[in-house]
Amino acid sequence: MEFATKYGRVPLRYHEGEGQGLLLVFPGLNYPPDYPLLYYTRKAGLYLGFGVLELAYDLHALPRQNRGRLLEELAHTALAWAGERAPRVVLSGKSAGTLALAVAPLAELDRPWARVWLTPLLGQTAVRNALARERRGLAVAGSEDPYAPKEIWDALSGPGLRKLWIEGADHRLESPDPARSAQHLAAYAEELLVFLQSAFA
Repeated sequence: MEFATKYGRVPLRYHEGEGQGLLLVFPGLNYPPDYPLLYYTRKAGLYLGFGVLELAYDLHALPRQNRGRLLEELAHTALAWAGERAPRVVLSGKSAGTLALAVAPLAELDRPWARVWLTPLLGQTAVRNALARERRGLAVAGSEDPYAPKEIWDALSGPGLRKLWIEGADHRLESPDPARSAQHLAAYAEELLVFLQSAFA
C-alpha cells in the first residue's frame, strides 16, 4: 500500500483490526514506526480492536520547506482514507508527526475522532493552538525533552486534553537507565489503553 503525494510515493503498512476503528500513525523525523513508543501505540490499538495504518515517510529526503507540506497533504489524504473505512478514527503522531495532527482537517470527518500527541513540538504555533483546542486527546512528554518546555506544557489546557508528564524522560521518553526507560514506556502504555478505552465511551 502507498499514498501518492506531490513529493513522491509514501509507503504504508496496514494491520487489520476487529472493526473498532482505525489508528493512524505519523512517525517522527528520526523515529520510524517500529521504535518503542510507536510499537506500543500499534500494540495498544490492535489489542483494543483497532486497525492500524502506519505511514513510512522519509522527511530527510525532502528540503526543509517541503516537510510540513508533505505532512499536511498526508494528514488530509490519510484522514479521507480512514473516514471511508472506520466508525471512529485515532490520529497518533510522534514529534514531527504531531504537525500532521495539528493540521488534520478534523472538521471534515463525520465520525468520532481522537488524537495522541507523543512528545509534541511545543515550539510550533500550530501544535500549541491545536492542543489548546483539543476536545479528545492525550499528550505525552518528559521532563528532559527540550521540545517540551515545562512552562508551555503546564499552560496547555484544551477542554478535552489529558496530559502525561514523565519525570526523567527525554524526547524519546527514554533515559540512560534501561530499567527506567522500560518504566516510562509502561506508564505510557497504561495511560494510552485507558485513554483509548474511554475516548469513545
